[in-house]
Amino acid sequence: MAKKKNKKNRKLIAKALKETQSFKVETVQPADTKVSEQHEEDVTKGLGAIYKDESGKMPDLTKFEHVKSKRWLYLLVTAFLFAIIVIGAIWAGSTFLKPFRGFTGDALAIQIEGPENISLGEEITYLIKYNNRTSEPLASSHLRVNFPSDFVVSQTEPPPTDEDFSWRLGSIAAGGEGSIEIKGTFTGALGTVTAVQVVGTYRPASFSSDFETLATKVLNYKDSVLEGSLDVPVKALPGDEITIKYTVENKGEIAFEDLMAQFTLPEGFQLVATSSIVDISGRVALIPIGTIEAGASSTLSVHGSFASGVSGEAHVIAEAGKKTNEGIFHASQRSETSFTVLAGDLSLKMIVNGSDTDLNVNYGSMLRLAISYENTSSEDLKDVEMRLSFEAVTSTNGGSSEDLVDWSNYDDNASGTQKGDSVTWTKKQISGLGRLKPREMGDIDVSLDTLPSDKGATGLAVRVVLEATVDSVGGTKVERVVKSAPIVLSYITDAEFKSEARYFSEEGAPFGEGPLPPVVGQKTTYRVIWQINKNFHELKDLKAETTLSKIADWVRVVKTDAGELAYDSNTRRVVWKLNRLPENVNDTIIEFEITVTPNEADAGRFAKLMSESRLEFKDAQVDKTIVLTQPELTTDLQNDEGAQGKGVVRKE
Repeated sequence: MAKKKNKKNRKLIAKALKETQSFKVETVQPADTKVSEQHEEDVTKGLGAIYKDESGKMPDLTKFEHVKSKRWLYLLVTAFLFAIIVIGAIWAGSTFLKPFRGFTGDALAIQIEGPENISLGEEITYLIKYNNRTSEPLASSHLRVNFPSDFVVSQTEPPPTDEDFSWRLGSIAAGGEGSIEIKGTFTGALGTVTAVQVVGTYRPASFSSDFETLATKVLNYKDSVLEGSLDVPVKALPGDEITIKYTVENKGEIAFEDLMAQFTLPEGFQLVATSSIVDISGRVALIPIGTIEAGASSTLSVHGSFASGVSGEAHVIAEAGKKTNEGIFHASQRSETSFTVLAGDLSLKMIVNGSDTDLNVNYGSMLRLAISYENTSSEDLKDVEMRLSFEAVTSTNGGSSEDLVDWSNYDDNASGTQKGDSVTWTKKQISGLGRLKPREMGDIDVSLDTLPSDKGATGLAVRVVLEATVDSVGGTKVERVVKSAPIVLSYITDAEFKSEARYFSEEGAPFGEGPLPPVVGQKTTYRVIWQINKNFHELKDLKAETTLSKIADWVRVVKTDAGELAYDSNTRRVVWKLNRLPENVNDTIIEFEITVTPNEADAGRFAKLMSESRLEFKDAQVDKTIVLTQPELTTDLQNDEGAQGKGVVRKE
């Protein structure tokens, strides 16, 4: 109400002032004084009637409220509307003046012409075509061609402008086009599915940013200019040495360099190692070929015999190709065939520690061998001699030919004759070997120890071979040698893991603090020592861990030779991680401190410090994961002379 009234008063005052400005001011003579006074009184009464409020009081007409101008508001609204109009005009102009706005990779078209099915070793031509599909020039155009790593380039037209096999094309006129010709050969592996890719970048003339486009062509390695053939016997008998020949011919127009032959041999085939074989792994043998010139050929051979008891179809695979730096063989030619292995005269079988296949053994462990033999022919076998031999496969950093097993505790139930690293049985020890009748069989049990670590060698692997010589079958002299499938024993690292807690050092200096024996409700500090000792092999990805007991608390790391030690207060887990322990490093150690505060339930007994300690690592030599454990630790410090007999918790 007050605001409305004030507004009304301001209007009336303004009106009165306007009327006052229209008055004529005349000089009044003194004679008219009474008339003037009467007029002034009338004016005063009139103004009072206009401006008096409800209580009859006059407002203070000497003070007026300042009325702010709203002109600035009008100007602001006008500027805002003008800005909207300008922005709209710019947007509309850019929309209509740039018809290609929004394209990504459609302006530069790329096409790859060339075969999808690849014949390895054959020269192939690819044509990379490109064209500008827009109505404006393309600036800063660039093409990068990505072929598989086995593609050998022989010619390009035009030559690439950059080392990364790319071409800087510069500006391409509207509707302009061009091409790049690339010749070369693929030398990869049969059956490979790969691709050639072309990445194009460009900048339309009406744009300030680059665009990219991609073209891809899938490739299948279906064939090869290399042709191969296998020459194998029609039939074979176990024990008879046979030869497998592999011939590779290059029918292409360029040479194949750095080739190797990979043989995948039949089950039970015992290869005779020769100097030409550079690698033997299980049934696979690798032999260098070298270079086969265009139109030339190369023949490679492997020799061996089938183990006793093998019969049926034998399958052989031979491949020519290259081995990558990662050890993967990529075959450019593959040949395979089968032949028949006849049942032999004498069957031999051997099991070592319950296994008839290769296995890992620890230094100083016991070997138990079960040997069996049987006459599988329809005639008598005469003067059979059996031999068990241990042959070195690999041995470095010392170790002689006789340092393969420990013969000091050797024993067998047939009293064989041991000499060097072999044992023989003849008719002198087993009378039945003089004349072994059809279907007659026998068994021999053997036990001996592996080498103790102080007499071993790093990288040591031993092949166990059981063979027999048959002098005659029936009345026919054959002097045939029959062998069982060999078993390779690989010695694993002799690494040991130790875990102990101490209050005093070995010299008697105090490691710990607090009462000893420990007291209920009071803290006693102990030092925990983890140690790894070894003589052989590199260890990788080592991880030792344990869990502190509920009455134990973590204090700090005292010593670390290598790796990182971490404690998780939520899980109470202590974890030590080490990437590797090299071949030439024989030990490493880590020490940390914990405190134990026994409670009433621990009184009168040994208090638990932490749970079982577990060490897991990989033996890099044999690629085997090994786990070693140590029992839980308590306040019973049996290895600490100063703390022995002071582990039972007592009350205050």
